[in-house]
Amino acid sequence: MFIKIKLINLTLLVILLFYSKYCYSSNQGKDLKLLENYLNSLNNLSFIFEQKNQDAEKEIGWMQIAKPNKIRIEYKGSNDLIIISNAFYLILYKAEDDIITSLSNDGPWNILSTENIHITSDIKNSAANTYVKNVKKYSLKGKNYIIYEILMKNKSNQFSTPIFLYASLEPFKIEGWTIYDNKNKKIIVKINKILNMNKNYINPDIFSISEAERLSGKVWHGPFSKDKIVRKPEYRN
Repeated sequence: MFIKIKLINLTLLVILLFYSKYCYSSNQGKDLKLLENYLNSLNNLSFIFEQKNQDAEKEIGWMQIAKPNKIRIEYKGSNDLIIISNAFYLILYKAEDDIITSLSNDGPWNILSTENIHITSDIKNSAANTYVKNVKKYSLKGKNYIIYEILMKNKSNQFSTPIFLYASLEPFKIEGWTIYDNKNKKIIVKINKILNMNKNYINPDIFSISEAERLSGKVWHGPFSKDKIVRKPEYRN
């Protein structure tokens, strides 16, 4: 029930943010610097998250972030999708079928793994790599929140699709985000628990899928209890 309430609160923050009478104005310069400092302080971050799409489908997942430009995502339960991002590609790996899809990695999620974030509220500022289009603060049940509508520059020096990043205040902490997929469907992510795993050292191999892993079926590196994939001898024939 607690998680459900938190997710409902989060959805309200995203949907009603720019229209609610409970919003109040931001000291934008200070709030942009607060976000910039926080993002630049992140490294080797590991956490459990809850993901919900606009069709009300929910998933529990694990995300590992390492700078520069490395992210790995695994999901709990029967979902066999592994997502890996690096400086060049977004890799989608369907473990059961041993199928890899590589896409250009220029999505808004890169704000979490980019080194040297430079934020501006002036879209013409060529020195910045992150443009904050809108900032609002919100009070809910005695707690204060802030939501940033953010666009990042991709490798072509163009702005990507927006990410709505939200944080609690006092102290400042990222709580989650909302993005839109390539079909313009909303995806809401809520950080549930920060983990201590890989805090001091991360094996760089987890940000790739090796041939040995694919053959053996031992592809999981996250905190979830998942059996190795059993390969039939003829599966690649």
